[in-house]
Amino acid sequence: MKTEQQNELIVEEKQGLVTNQEETNPKVENPNIIHLKIKKPIEIKGEKVDELVLDFTELTGKDILGIDAELRMEGRAAGFDSIYNQEAMLKLAARGIGCVPPELEKLHGADFFELLLQVRNFFIQW
Repeated sequence: MKTEQQNELIVEEKQGLVTNQEETNPKVENPNIIHLKIKKPIEIKGEKVDELVLDFTELTGKDILGIDAELRMEGRAAGFDSIYNQEAMLKLAARGIGCVPPELEKLHGADFFELLLQVRNFFIQW
């Protein structure tokens, strides 16, 4: 059984009033996933990319504590001391993308800065 709204859509389609099916069926976006277009493509895991996809859906407190421990083992006594710690944001970004931080360090400066801002803003807005 079709609803009144579905019947209206069928009539509009027949009349040529609906031109973009995505407008009638919008994609539901996951707020835990960030899509970031980069201006200068880089190679990650052997593949050239022009968009970074950061998926924080499965990020846990254990992951964050792991980043803190990594930073301390690397000689950064403060560890993950704040949301403004660039190294911590880089490690979070790498976890979200599924790569290692040195791959992201190859980003153009502007793309790198935008990446870190997006990660920081994600956690601030959370």
